[in-house]
Amino acid sequence: MNLRDLEYLEALHRHGHFGRAAEACFVSQPTLSAQFKKLEQEVGVSLLDRSAKGVVFSEAGLAVLEKAKSVLQEAEAIREIGRHFKDPKAGVLKVGLIPTIGPYLLPKILSALREKFPRPLQALHR
Repeated sequence: MNLRDLEYLEALHRHGHFGRAAEACFVSQPTLSAQFKKLEQEVGVSLLDRSAKGVVFSEAGLAVLEKAKSVLQEAEAIREIGRHFKDPKAGVLKVGLIPTIGPYLLPKILSALREKFPRPLQALHR
C-alpha cells in the first residue's frame, strides 16, 4: 500500500465513478481499477458494495477511507515541513538580552527583523 493507492481511494469516493476518478488522478481507468483491487487484496476486505449500482462504499470501505484521508493529510503536513525548511530564511532565531536594556533595544531589533524577514515572528519569553 502506498500514498497513491490512498489518493485513488479518496478520488473514487469524491467522484463516485471509476472513469472520472481516474481522469482526476491522471491515470487510465484500468490502472485505477487495478490499483483499487490491489488495495482491497492488501486490506483483505471488499471496499465497495458490488451488488449496488454504481460506486457505493461498503462499511469497511468508509472506515478505510476515513483513515486514508487522515494519512493523506499527515503526508501533506510532512511535505509542508519540507517546503518550510527548504526556505533558507526559515528556522528559529534566538536573541538573548539582559532585562535592563531589553525593553529599549528589542523593539528596534524586531522592527528591523520584520522588515528583512516579513514572515511571522514568534516571541519566546523565558
